[in-house]
Amino acid sequence: METKITKHFFMANTMKYFRGNAHRVELGTYGKKHDPIGAKAYLEPQSKVKSEHLASRMQIGTLVTVDWNEVSKADLEAEADLKFFSLGKKVAVDFNLEKAKSAKLKLISLAINTGPLTAMLNKDADSARKFLAEEGNDGRIVSEAWVVVDAELGEHFDAHGSTSLSVEAFGSSLDLTVTGGKYGSQTITYSPGTTFAYMLHKVKDWNKDKTRIESMADDYKGLG
Repeated sequence: METKITKHFFMANTMKYFRGNAHRVELGTYGKKHDPIGAKAYLEPQSKVKSEHLASRMQIGTLVTVDWNEVSKADLEAEADLKFFSLGKKVAVDFNLEKAKSAKLKLISLAINTGPLTAMLNKDADSARKFLAEEGNDGRIVSEAWVVVDAELGEHFDAHGSTSLSVEAFGSSLDLTVTGGKYGSQTITYSPGTTFAYMLHKVKDWNKDKTRIESMADDYKGLG
């Protein structure tokens, strides 16, 4: 899969994900999207859906290998709080380009699909739904977040995440546990500051009085 990392986006398989303000957003963060057609587009966070509403709807997405020799130090380190997760440790720690190369770090996505996302906003996340209704065309919510992992942990999550993922909510954090294979049970704490890049969703259609979302659309970097 082709990848590219710049100051403003992470590209995986031709799709571009936002990096602007990544250290300030998480899966379920909602707010206003600024500069929607410009190179510096980013989400200004307003608030975040409660972790307990996210937990049962999350899934492990794609694992991506990055050629860090093709990444510039200035581009990678443009955003603050670069963190990665490693095998056997719950809490993410800092990294830079040199560490990314030596540890052969990878990226894996955490996501909520459109159906569960819409259901969450309609049934549970009233504040987020009302914000999106009031904000209008610029209202967005984070529906996919990329996190950085070492090779062993990434392969473990990729191999067993679709069948054994369990998620527990603790305040603003989420503990993700994947069990199976030679590494057994591995847990990471997804928390503020651990997002590397993200995708957004916007409301496409509302009911007549904008109290219920009828349909949503994804919003990658570079799209409207």
